Amino acid sequence: MASTQSPTQDRENHTQIVPAKKRLQAVLLLFLLIIIVALVGWQLLAARINNTDPTVAGRPLSNGETHLHTIAQGGKPGVLYLGTHFGLFTSTDGGHTWPQARGVLNDLMITTISVNLLRSSSLAVIGLPSTSASGKAGIYFSQDDGHTWDMRQPANLPPGAYPFTVCAGTASANHFYAFYLYAGWYETRDMGLHWGPITSSPLSDMQQPSLLTFAEHPQHLLLGGEKGLFESNDDGQHWDHLTMIDGAVLKLVAVRNMIFCVTDQALYKWQENGVATPTITRLSTPGNHPFDRIAVDTTGTTLYGLIGRDLWYSQDAGDHWVQHFHFDRGDLVTLLVNPQRSAQLYAGFFLPAKVLSSEDGGKTWRVLTA
Repeated sequence: MASTQSPTQDRENHTQIVPAKKRLQAVLLLFLLIIIVALVGWQLLAARINNTDPTVAGRPLSNGETHLHTIAQGGKPGVLYLGTHFGLFTSTDGGHTWPQARGVLNDLMITTISVNLLRSSSLAVIGLPSTSASGKAGIYFSQDDGHTWDMRQPANLPPGAYPFTVCAGTASANHFYAFYLYAGWYETRDMGLHWGPITSSPLSDMQQPSLLTFAEHPQHLLLGGEKGLFESNDDGQHWDHLTMIDGAVLKLVAVRNMIFCVTDQALYKWQENGVATPTITRLSTPGNHPFDRIAVDTTGTTLYGLIGRDLWYSQDAGDHWVQHFHFDRGDLVTLLVNPQRSAQLYAGFFLPAKVLSSEDGGKTWRVLTA
């Protein structure tokens, strides 16, 4: 049957269809524009999140997304390492200049740095993923001052094992110990090519352990943690519990033949003799409060201790203390004494990342890098 619609009605229908099409096109164009803006915004955000470079040349902590995890001193005068959220930075002049445009291993956060003092070019670090494109969590070794790295770990680690800390041994320049959460302590004497366990349960089950090695007695080890202090004289084959130490061990330091042990209850010191059971002295602390951390100079007579935000100083191996400073923040991650100058200290803070330096035993401080 022929259409009965008049020419006037055809024009009216056409007039209605054309604006509808234009409105649909405008909506589609707006939707496409929104998608493009969202994609560009996401790319810019991702680039910002994954940008691991310092924002200011020569200032390794200037990237607002970075954290400072640790500071370590090298085996040569003036060498200072920063373990950050975006890799490892190195200074050779005591932290005055940092020539790297970006950190080494800059897709990893470096939480622990260990230098083998028998050969200062031998390094081991703990690297953990820090960005969406990060490398694998593990222990990274370098034999050339940190220019090249290899990730190596013990074979047949149990499921869930996680690298926690690494410590240089003293038997050779390739000697290191490493602790894995949920696995225990392992030893390597060839920069991670081969490993062997040195602990078993319950010592392997400690959550925040610290290991102390001795230059004159490579087989002698002290292992501390929340279960107390343990000693081995056969490189971890057997361990004895030193029940004279009360509380959870927070820090172990050896200087020459003097050992200092910080627990959550007290500060102890004794002479290291390698074999015989030592006579352990419990030191008095300011207000009888336990130290959170200590740092000791190379003579063993100058000590610095932190209680909360207060820095305390002793010039007689911990027998007497005077307060030197009060920090305005409580996120200190590292306190170091320069081996060449006992009055020079470094203090590192987590976030905002900052390193302070003192030339007068902690009485005054200046920003070394931020």
